[in-house]
Amino acid sequence: MADNLVGVYLHGSYVLGGYNPAVSDLDYLMVVMRPLTLHEKADLMHFTTEDLLPLAPAKGLEFHVLLLAHTRHFRQPMPFDFHFSEYHRAEYFRDPAAYIEGMQGTDPDLGAHLMVVQTHGRVLTGLPIQDVFAPVPPAAYWQSILYDIADAPRQVLNHPTYITLNLCRVLAYREDGAILSKQAGGEWGEDHLPKLYQPLASYALASYEGDEQLKDVDGAMLDHFGPHLLIRFAHECITAINDRQGTENSGETHAKTSPAD
Repeated sequence: MADNLVGVYLHGSYVLGGYNPAVSDLDYLMVVMRPLTLHEKADLMHFTTEDLLPLAPAKGLEFHVLLLAHTRHFRQPMPFDFHFSEYHRAEYFRDPAAYIEGMQGTDPDLGAHLMVVQTHGRVLTGLPIQDVFAPVPPAAYWQSILYDIADAPRQVLNHPTYITLNLCRVLAYREDGAILSKQAGGEWGEDHLPKLYQPLASYALASYEGDEQLKDVDGAMLDHFGPHLLIRFAHECITAINDRQGTENSGETHAKTSPAD
């Protein structure tokens, strides 16, 4: 695979300054010139599971394998040749051959990942970022982060920490054009959310930052704030975001939709 590799590029919370090994994963992209063979994918997964995962943070690793022909000509959703994350660990170990053969397609999250690579990314090995990745249109980044919070009102009771921080960082981009980690999104929420909802950001942020008294922050948030406030918060965030989306679709120009970083 070495003669096929263009580069490996770090993104996610580590490059955004919000990395916490207790709650974060490590996110990276591998860019290759030609699609990997099944044998190469099997070798990659053997190396990942045997050598990398034992060294990984608690939440594991997430990577996509992308083709250079695609990264140099951005489209949404972006195709990928292979993918692995902690979410797929059980599926892989249940049937490695089926996983390796079937794990390819498109991923709407890649628009956000590629924007972070371009604005904050780090080259682990290979060609410079500007030689590998075409610019991501702000509208594509916006659509990608919208996809990530589309189910927030239904999911907020199951994952209040993650949903709260994610909604905060989407709102921060809507308001300020800032591309933030979940941690920085929570800090933004403490300062910018309506006062009624600022404690939600504080609770979620304390969990993310490893407050020993808030290990079960999801349960603490539900007990302290109640489901109705969490659902109301998620619905009001989505309404505000959708109102902005509708305004943009009407043709008005908003400078804040362009990344500030």
